[in-house]
Amino acid sequence: MATGLLKSGAMKPQDKPLWYDIYEAFPPRYEPHYDRSPVIKEIKQIFYPEDVIRGKFYRKYGSPGIISLSDTSPRSSLCQLFVAEYKHLQADSSLTEDRLMEEAALALEARGFYLGHSRHPPKVNHPEITTLEPEEGGSSLAGQGKISQVRLADVFKESQGGEKL
Repeated sequence: MATGLLKSGAMKPQDKPLWYDIYEAFPPRYEPHYDRSPVIKEIKQIFYPEDVIRGKFYRKYGSPGIISLSDTSPRSSLCQLFVAEYKHLQADSSLTEDRLMEEAALALEARGFYLGHSRHPPKVNHPEITTLEPEEGGSSLAGQGKISQVRLADVFKESQGGEKL
């Protein structure tokens, strides 16, 4: 239809559809027609070995949350690091799959990547009240001497013009 419009001059060459050149270069084997029945083919499932490893990783450690596909940094995701470590260990030894998962997790922990919440090192609790003392030989803050306790909530309240709690 578009060919006839172009030949007759009813359609200008700059107005032709985007798909026209591709359709002309690679025409379909059979002309598309509305009453033609679709070809039914069996779709093959494609699984790569690393897909199975990724599945086990996400099943055991969960999803890391939102991953930005527009991030152009060259760093790998935690799952990709795990897969690389797993494949490296798999090539070097003949461990079982469960043991390979454990060893890969331990290898990542040695590099500072903790996979499970129970495996994280204990966090240092930061108390709400912090004791500040002036350095020896140094001047105290505005001649006030030693400041014994500062509450963070008070500091933020004062910075916004409110009263102390």
